[in-house]
Amino acid sequence: MLSILTSATTTADARLLRREVLSIHRSTPHFGRKFYHLMMGLMCFSLYAFVLNREEALLALLLIGGSFMMADVLRLKSSTMNTLILKYFGKIMRREELRSISGNSFYILGLIVVVALFSKTIVLLSVLFLAVGDPIAAIVGTQWGRHKITARKSLEGAVANFLASGFASFLLGITYLKLDLHHSLFLALLGGMVSTIVELIPAPIDDNFTIPVGSALLLSVVFYFIPLVA
Repeated sequence: MLSILTSATTTADARLLRREVLSIHRSTPHFGRKFYHLMMGLMCFSLYAFVLNREEALLALLLIGGSFMMADVLRLKSSTMNTLILKYFGKIMRREELRSISGNSFYILGLIVVVALFSKTIVLLSVLFLAVGDPIAAIVGTQWGRHKITARKSLEGAVANFLASGFASFLLGITYLKLDLHHSLFLALLGGMVSTIVELIPAPIDDNFTIPVGSALLLSVVFYFIPLVA
C-alpha cells in the first residue's frame, strides 16, 4: 500500500514539475537559467585561468561533465531519473528539454571541444562570451527588444551582447593578459564583434555549443592574421 501511495505521489510530483517547465515560454526572461549559466561559465573560466592546465581541465570536464551528460541521456529513458532531474533542475529548463537533451549537456560538450582544440586565451574569451554575452543578450532582448534582426534575435540584445562581451574582453586583456591600453581596446572591439556575430548566426545545434566553438574558430582565424595574443 505504501509503495502504491509513493508511486502515485511521485507521478503527481512529476506532472506538477512538467507543468511548471511548460509554463516558461521562450519569450519569458528566464533569469534563473541565465544566472546558472553565468555562474557555471565564470566558475569554469576561473578554474581554467588560475587553477587547471589543459589536461586537468579536460579530465575534470570528462569525469564531472560527462557524468552530468550521462544522467541527461538516462533521464530520457527513465521516468524516475527524469523526475529526479526535474526536481533539482526543472526551474532552469526549457519546455523543449523535457523530451530532448538539455542545453547543459551542449554547454559541457562545447567546453570540452574548445579546451581540447584551442589555445588557453581563445578558450577563456569563448567561455566569457558564453557566460556573459549570451545571457545578457537574451535578457535584454526578451525584456526590451523591439527591433527584430531575426525571429528570435533583436538589435537591442545584439548591442547588449557587444557591450558586455567587449567589456569582458577588455578586462581580460588589461588584467590577465597584461596587454597595454591600446591592444586591450582592440581586443574589446574584436571580442564584442565576434560574440555578437556568432550569437546571431542561426544554427541547428544548441547555442550553448555553437557560441564557444564558433567563437573559438573565428578568433583563431583573426589571431592567425593579427597575432595579438598567444
